[in-house]
Amino acid sequence: MNALRRLPVLADMLLADPTDTAQIRIDDVEELAELLETVRDNLAQFHMGSAEGAAAAASILEDAALHSALLRLMAAVVRWPLPAPFSNLASDSGSGTSGDGSGGSTSAGSSGSGGSGTGGSGSGGTGTGGSSGGGTGELNIGEGIQAYADVAWGTCAIVEGLLLLLYEQPRALPAASCFVQKLLRMHTLQCLARRFAAAADSAEALTARQARYTKVLFDLLDSLLFTLQKVPEQGGEALQASLCQELAEALRDSRVMEHAARLLLRLVLGGVSPGGALSATYDTAETSCSYATAYRHIAVQYRNTTVQYKSTREEGQDASTCAALREVLSGRCARHVVLLHGLAVLCMADGGPTYGLPEDVQQAVSARLAQAFPPGLQEPHSVAEAIPVGLLAALDVEPSPPVNARAAVLLLLRLARAAVSSGDAWAVHAQQEGAGVPAHAGVEQLMVPRDKVILVAFGSLEVAWRLLRVRLTAHPPAWAKEAGVECWRLVAAVLGQNMLRTADPASLLPCWVDGQPLHRWVPLLPAGEPLPPTPPPGLAVVLAGGFLPCLERLLRRAGEEPDGPESVVMGALLRDGHTWHVWAHLLEYGEPRQAAALVATLGKLLRRANWAVAPSGNGRKVMRLCAAVLDSPSRFPSRLVDAEGREVGRLLMYAACVWLPALSDHALQAMAAQPAPGTADSEDVWDFLRPLLCWLPLLVLRCAIRSTAGAAAGGRAMVAADPGGCSAADDAGGWRLLLLKGMRVVPLLGAALRHAALQLAQAGVLPLPQAGFCAVLALNCCAVAAVFPHEVLNAATSSAWPPELLRTLLLEAQTGGPGTDGNIAAALATWLEGASAGGNSSSSGSRGAGFGRGGGDTEALWRGCEHYIAMMGLIPGKFGEMSARLVPPAEARGLLRTCSYPGCTSLAGDSEADARMRWCRFCNSCCYCCGECQLSHWREGGHKEACPGGAKARPG
Repeated sequence: MNALRRLPVLADMLLADPTDTAQIRIDDVEELAELLETVRDNLAQFHMGSAEGAAAAASILEDAALHSALLRLMAAVVRWPLPAPFSNLASDSGSGTSGDGSGGSTSAGSSGSGGSGTGGSGSGGTGTGGSSGGGTGELNIGEGIQAYADVAWGTCAIVEGLLLLLYEQPRALPAASCFVQKLLRMHTLQCLARRFAAAADSAEALTARQARYTKVLFDLLDSLLFTLQKVPEQGGEALQASLCQELAEALRDSRVMEHAARLLLRLVLGGVSPGGALSATYDTAETSCSYATAYRHIAVQYRNTTVQYKSTREEGQDASTCAALREVLSGRCARHVVLLHGLAVLCMADGGPTYGLPEDVQQAVSARLAQAFPPGLQEPHSVAEAIPVGLLAALDVEPSPPVNARAAVLLLLRLARAAVSSGDAWAVHAQQEGAGVPAHAGVEQLMVPRDKVILVAFGSLEVAWRLLRVRLTAHPPAWAKEAGVECWRLVAAVLGQNMLRTADPASLLPCWVDGQPLHRWVPLLPAGEPLPPTPPPGLAVVLAGGFLPCLERLLRRAGEEPDGPESVVMGALLRDGHTWHVWAHLLEYGEPRQAAALVATLGKLLRRANWAVAPSGNGRKVMRLCAAVLDSPSRFPSRLVDAEGREVGRLLMYAACVWLPALSDHALQAMAAQPAPGTADSEDVWDFLRPLLCWLPLLVLRCAIRSTAGAAAGGRAMVAADPGGCSAADDAGGWRLLLLKGMRVVPLLGAALRHAALQLAQAGVLPLPQAGFCAVLALNCCAVAAVFPHEVLNAATSSAWPPELLRTLLLEAQTGGPGTDGNIAAALATWLEGASAGGNSSSSGSRGAGFGRGGGDTEALWRGCEHYIAMMGLIPGKFGEMSARLVPPAEARGLLRTCSYPGCTSLAGDSEADARMRWCRFCNSCCYCCGECQLSHWREGGHKEACPGGAKARPG
């Protein structure tokens, strides 16, 4: 700050009336140039994003004298022509272009507030030297030409440095916004446009010094555009929106991006005259990167503003900003130069086609980029991030000639492919570094920078899929279907291990907001609409591209490494919302083995999950997802009816066989923890119990057909509902095993009785939407006791059903008045009390015998259970018909052979469908994924006793 005290004085001398030559000394100009260089170097010592740097920059702009001096210098230097020699500008310094700057310089000198530039827009200065602009032009080609050039360069560099330090903060600081607004209002963009246009139209080639100065002007333009993508501080939203609109309109009206693009093309293709002290090739490539970055800033703001405008649909500020930015991005020169550089980089990376781009143009651009960004001794050859990111931004604009939708999609897929290849190469590079092997010395492959592979790949695929999706309707063109499949293959590749582990975990989150690939990208039919026999074209290409195996692989890797990058993605994909609507499409139209493998993997993740982990963890998300998928069709019979005879019906039953036992285990653990009412844990208990209690009556009814005592009515209903299906008696063992050994229904209902009583005791009443829970629980107790009386009566003390809790539950369920269902539940409580008094000695396992001892009527109780469900509206219609739609467990499990050990949680490999099984050598009917599971099943899982061929092995 001390060094800056001289800045206002020196600026006054420089900007004084040039006719008074006594006031202007070259020594003063050189001192000012040295001062600006010192300040620039000091600013460069701060790390971008540091609080110290932002504070230093803010302190400079908050000083009124320094603030004014910088604005006045900027108003002058952006109106100076490029450093001489530059013949056409030097000879015309007092007219036209130079005179245009005179008004700005004079008024800038007279007003330090920064609003001075309003008179210096460049439209009225046509003087011949009577203004400061004319005199300034003469001074540029005079004795102190180098000093003046350094002043111009230093001023622009300092302003750029100040803005970068301020805008690298999480939120836009008021000091930066106010400074940019003043720069805009003194027509800085218009002056830059004139400088770019004059240089582009020059008859002579630019010198190295001029190329260096144009690079500074490009950087200045880039820094001014930083304001477009910054989030304002609280309360500054209106100011930020106004500033963005003002900047957008200035970009459009000045056509600065078009003139800058013309100049850049001339620099790249025409070159720089030899003999300069600087590396002109380097300056040209760096200038290309600055331009691409500026273009991207505009594109990001256009997209954000468009989203905001579409959400409000209000004509006004957002609509005006969108229109202005769209016009800037669609400029022919601007878009052409970005596409030219991007295509050249793609050709360098993969050697692919140039799509008609002249060979000499492609080679000229490639040569300059290759020379500017050569491979290091230990680093791979990576191009500056601005080029591929700028290409993505150019293709994100609405397609227009010469790049139509098909060409844009092909370029985007090619860009994504290059990013994926770069991710693979970076992964190899990291392995070589870890092993101490020289990595990529002189590698020829050009790669996307490591920290941008996810951004470029995911961004390219998002835009490509948006263009494809609208074309994948009825009778889509062949190219769209092929490109769609390739797009989703690349989605799977982006979600691969190399890409995810190459990226910074923080960069993954923005890409997976709302679980985009699953919840926003997968095209679904409108909710409630029946699924057609064949998938819609958009969904067909998603599945053909391998999305289901990709999703399964992600789940498995995240399950094995909860702290790995896959977990970040999985957490977004497993979010709640329209769960059945999404998964019904995947289960119905996915390749059966792929869909079954996905279901099996989710089952293993369920078994791995730990209830004690925080509710926000991925394990709890898996529980919620599986509960939601099973809950919807069990509560809405039309979905079970629609699923009959279809793949989704078999897979739904397979999911029930795999998930319900694990959900039951978690529900038991959760209820044992006795969560307080109203907590997240308490809400999860209800969410896990709901699908269990909705599926339980359906499964019990299928199992009940096996009974001969008092089951005539239920049996007739089942036979009528399933006249052509497989024999229910043949499959009853499967239903029974699922209920008693898998779901452990007796302990589950006993725990649910205790949990409901505890919640009632603590809260006084069950909160909505759990108000109907007591009635549903009473129904389930009646149904299970009717079919499994022996198991109910002989349950361990910890799992027993206390009759007093059932009566408490009955009172809560009968708040609307007693009814038949109340009589049934009361009969069950009486039966339990009688059985307890009799010591449970006469239970024969027969449903009729069990209820007979308690005075109950089994058949009447069964009819009452069915009536109770219908009356509650949970499953309208005839209950037996709904139950009959379920695919038998044996048929459902036949979809995919998995490890026979019920407790298997192995996630080795990418898919359950690819797992190699080892068979039991004694019976050859059970198979295992590993020796550990085989041994566990033999010792703990009951296979030692059940194995028909293992009699010789049992004694050991």
